[in-house]
Amino acid sequence: MQLVWTIRRAVWEQEFFAVVAALLGAGLAASLFYTPIPIAILVGVPALLYFLTRPYELLLVMVFLIPFNFVVPMGPIPIAAELLKVFAWIPFLIDLSGRRTAFVTSIYNKWFLLWLGILLISVMRSSDLLFTLKESVRLASNFGLCYLVINLVDSREKIFQLFRVLSISTFFVAGYGFYQFAIQDFGALFWLVNPRLDTGFAHGRYTFWEWRGRIISVLTSELELGHYFNMCLPASVVLWMSERGRAGAWKWLLIALATLTGLLLTFTFGAWLALAGATALFIVIIDHKRRWKMLGAAVLVLALFSALLVAGPLRPFVFEKAFGNNIGSLAWDALSRIDAWTFAVQTWWAHPLFGVGIGNYEILEYAHETIHSPWGEGGSTPHNTYLYLLAESGVVGLVGMLAIVFGTLLRSLNLRQNPQYGLIALALAFGLTCNLIGWCGDDSTFTGPHTSYLLWFIVGLSEVVRNLASGSSVALTMVDAT
Repeated sequence: MQLVWTIRRAVWEQEFFAVVAALLGAGLAASLFYTPIPIAILVGVPALLYFLTRPYELLLVMVFLIPFNFVVPMGPIPIAAELLKVFAWIPFLIDLSGRRTAFVTSIYNKWFLLWLGILLISVMRSSDLLFTLKESVRLASNFGLCYLVINLVDSREKIFQLFRVLSISTFFVAGYGFYQFAIQDFGALFWLVNPRLDTGFAHGRYTFWEWRGRIISVLTSELELGHYFNMCLPASVVLWMSERGRAGAWKWLLIALATLTGLLLTFTFGAWLALAGATALFIVIIDHKRRWKMLGAAVLVLALFSALLVAGPLRPFVFEKAFGNNIGSLAWDALSRIDAWTFAVQTWWAHPLFGVGIGNYEILEYAHETIHSPWGEGGSTPHNTYLYLLAESGVVGLVGMLAIVFGTLLRSLNLRQNPQYGLIALALAFGLTCNLIGWCGDDSTFTGPHTSYLLWFIVGLSEVVRNLASGSSVALTMVDAT
């Protein structure tokens, strides 16, 4: 009993330190706006020395900071917190050489290699080199994140640690969103995380949409926030189900409810439909005996939800979205999306195999636009990830990307009967399903700095679960044989 208490205490201290370190790091990034660089160095150097030999603890901090992607301009170059994905390889390689263990690779090595080739070709043929470099580094570092997760997460308890840190981070994101909705403005923290910048690495970052009555928290758009909530929700649900009956389990249910409420206040119909579609699909796939009852219950919940929107305090926002004709209304979205999708198909058709290259589509789209906005100075995207992939990377890139994401989804679903990892695998599969449905009406989960980060973290964690489940199956088989 004493051993169990000691282990639990050590785990709690590790998670607590990860959250505290992430908050201190966020405060350090914010302090660069107000304090001299020497003070930042005095705080940053000890942190650097600490994490140089602790790559897993750095991963915990990185997961907490996924939504808090602080951007600090260093001259003309914006330095973002997401660059920790690149820096993290230094302590990881130091740790790997010290423990002399084998480097674990991915089953998607050939597809990752294919996409690295596409990125290299895109850089060589780019018409906007700075933007292409930024997009290529972001995507390549996301691929690298998968390998970091595969090698650093080697137990079921570590998966739950990451789920806890992710859920706590999501709670902060939702809480700040509620604050925004209360004051009807972005608030100071948003501008600390997303400062206005005029740089070729990120077009349009010197201006943002005006406040439109929907929460955005610390992310770059309400669309990205909606999909972010969808992918984070399963983590808190799994924690609540796993700890139900224990003291403190209620906090994970509270976080899940806060996440759902935050999702509602984003007013992103695409994210709402993605959650509803994923839920219906999982009911049909998983519970064959009670699926009609469950679908009936889901329809009832949807009806109550719709009644709340139509007759509740959010009625003005819903009616403006549904029946208005201003920018952001359904009519505007429908017309602009049809035009954007048509142009994306035309662009792909002109370059069917490898597309126009990463970073080049926006330039072509800007020339096609009849109305230009200051936040899209370098052009926009088609708001459909599948068409965006086709236009930028052609059939080859789309097939490679779908092989990774759909392959991860199917392998996770195949583990749903596993006694140890089935629930975790289902949670990760649910988040991926929400993402894949969301890809039909948005591309922020592929291009956004926050949600794309989370997507590839889920892909890496899904492969960890598969590896651990395979190991546990082998161990059980050996026990049965003896």
